[in-house]
Amino acid sequence: MIFQSAKQTALKQTALKQTAFKQYIVKQVKRACVVIFSAITLLCAACTDNTGERSNTADGSYLTKGSYSAKSSYSAEGSNSAKGSAESADTGPSQFFGAFSQETENVYMPVSKARPMRLPEDHKSHPEFQLEWWYLTFVLEDEENNEYGLQYTLFRFSNAADSMVKTAWSEPQQWMGHASFHSKTEHYFEERLAAGGVGNAFVKTSPFSAVIDNWSWTSEGASPFPAALAFSINQDVDVALSLSTHGPFIKQGESGYSKKTRNEQLRSYYYSQPFIDANGTVTINNQSFNVKGLGWYDHEWTSHLANDSAMGWDWFSLHLNDGSKLMAFRMHSLDESQVANNTASDTRRTQNEIYTTGTYITKTGKAETLQQNDIHIRPLKRERIVTEKASDKNNTKHEAEHSVPTSWEISIPSKKLKINVSAFKTGQWNHSLFPYYEGRVSISGTHDGKGFMELTGY
Repeated sequence: MIFQSAKQTALKQTALKQTAFKQYIVKQVKRACVVIFSAITLLCAACTDNTGERSNTADGSYLTKGSYSAKSSYSAEGSNSAKGSAESADTGPSQFFGAFSQETENVYMPVSKARPMRLPEDHKSHPEFQLEWWYLTFVLEDEENNEYGLQYTLFRFSNAADSMVKTAWSEPQQWMGHASFHSKTEHYFEERLAAGGVGNAFVKTSPFSAVIDNWSWTSEGASPFPAALAFSINQDVDVALSLSTHGPFIKQGESGYSKKTRNEQLRSYYYSQPFIDANGTVTINNQSFNVKGLGWYDHEWTSHLANDSAMGWDWFSLHLNDGSKLMAFRMHSLDESQVANNTASDTRRTQNEIYTTGTYITKTGKAETLQQNDIHIRPLKRERIVTEKASDKNNTKHEAEHSVPTSWEISIPSKKLKINVSAFKTGQWNHSLFPYYEGRVSISGTHDGKGFMELTGY
C-alpha cells in the first residue's frame, strides 16, 4: 500500500498509484517464477533479463519477443556428442524446480485421494491449488499431406500468499499462454502473460472457455468439447480449428490422482481427452490452407511441484495406428537424502529417481494404468540444441546448449508393443525465457503412429 499525505495533489496520487501497481506486477511475476514449469525462470527472467524485448499490450498482457535461432546435432545415447563431451547412458534433467524451495501445503489445497476428481465439475479452474494447465496438442496434415505440429496451452499459477492493494492487478491468479506451430521447415512460437483480475485471461465453464487476450478456446456447453479454437502467433500465423471428440475423457492414474514419485510427494490431479478430431484452416503470412488431424488434451492441477526434489519430465501422447492411445511419462526427481542434506548440486545428473508410469487406452476408450514394471521407456539418441538469443542493446549473441533425448524406445510387454518414438524434425525447441522441448513425433515398430513429446529441465 502506498500511503499519501493529505497535501498531495490528485495528480501526484494518480502517478504514485500507477507506480505502485507496476512495482506490484513485477513483484508478482518474480514470485510466480517458482510455481510452474515454464514460469519458473521464464517469469523471473522477464523481470530482469535485458537480452530480449518485452512489450505491454493495450489490454494489460505481455508479449515476449526476441531474435532466436537454433542449431542441432545428434549423438547416440552413451556415445560422445558432436561437441565431443561424453554423456552417461541416461543423462536426465540437471535442474528444474530444484533451484527453488517453497512450502505450499499450508497455503494451497493439497492433492488428496480423499477428494476424488469429478467430471464434468472439474473442467473448471481450481484457484485454490497452486498451479494448473490446460494443454492442447495436435498432429495435423494439409490437403497435400504436409505434416504439422500445433500446441495451445494456458497456464494458471497462484501467488495467494502475497496480498497487497486490492485491485485487478493484485489478483493472486496469474496467467500465461503458449502457442507453437511447426512445419517441416518453420517454427512459430509466442508466449503471453496476464494478470488474473484484469479480465483478459480466464477459464470459465458456462460455457467452457479458455482465453488469454484474443486467443480463444470456446465450447458450446460446460464441457471443453465440441469447441472452436482460434489464435494467432506473432502476427505471422492464424489458426482456426473446429474440435470434436469420438471417445471418453480419461482419468489418469488412480481415478485422476496421478503420483509422480514412489512416495507420492509429487502428485497432481490429471485427466486427458485423447480422442480429438480437428479440422480448419491455418494462415501463414496471408496464405491459407485447410488442415485436419488428431488432438490430445491434458488438464492438470497441483500444489506439489514447486519442490526441491522436482527436476523435470519426459512426456509422450501417442496416437497408434490401430486406434489405441498411449500416455507415457517419466518424472525425474532427487531422492530424499539429497534434498535433506543439500548435496544435490554435483549429483543431479546421476542420482535422480526416475518414476515411470503411463496409461494404455484402447480404441473404444478402455483405459489401463501402467505401473513401473509394466512399461519401459529408454532414450536412444540425443539432439544437441544450441540456441542463440540476440541482444537488442549491443547486438551480441548468447549461446546455450541443451542435450535432449529426442529418440526413444517404449515397450509394454503385456500389449506386445515395442516402438521407436522419434522427433518429427530437429530443433523443436520453444524459445520462451525458460526454454523447453515440445514437438511432434513419428512412431515405428510393432505399431505405427504419431503424437507429441514434451521434455523439460534439459
